[in-house]
Amino acid sequence: MKKFESITSISQGKFTRNRTIILNAIKSFENSDVILTLEKPKKKRSSPQNRYYWGMLIPLMQSGAKDLWGEVWSIDKAHKFLSNKFVFHESVNQKTGEITNTTKSTTELTTTDWEVYMTEIRIYLLEDFDINAPEPNEILTIKI
Repeated sequence: MKKFESITSISQGKFTRNRTIILNAIKSFENSDVILTLEKPKKKRSSPQNRYYWGMLIPLMQSGAKDLWGEVWSIDKAHKFLSNKFVFHESVNQKTGEITNTTKSTTELTTTDWEVYMTEIRIYLLEDFDINAPEPNEILTIKI
């Protein structure tokens, strides 16, 4: 076995879920050096958050690119543009002091990070394209 991951709970210093599976995995690494990482699971973006992003914000970005720049963007291009603009990890080279930004995948964002990302997009759309994107749960009415 090269790598093992399992979700468990710890109570009073003991695994309380998937205990047997975890102990068997530990045995499979017998006489090997291992890296042990413990972290709390993070909630990934929800289905409603995902639908709002792909169904509202991405089409508005496409519309903004067309109206302001005269460019027709694919869904993928709009997504890459926004994620490159707002989803990155900043690091500093300790020797040179150079700051570099590495784009992260939006799939790495927690639900909270995802909300921040969508807020940044709404602000960007308003400030740069004069597009007022509705909030996710905002009720819209259409006048006929």
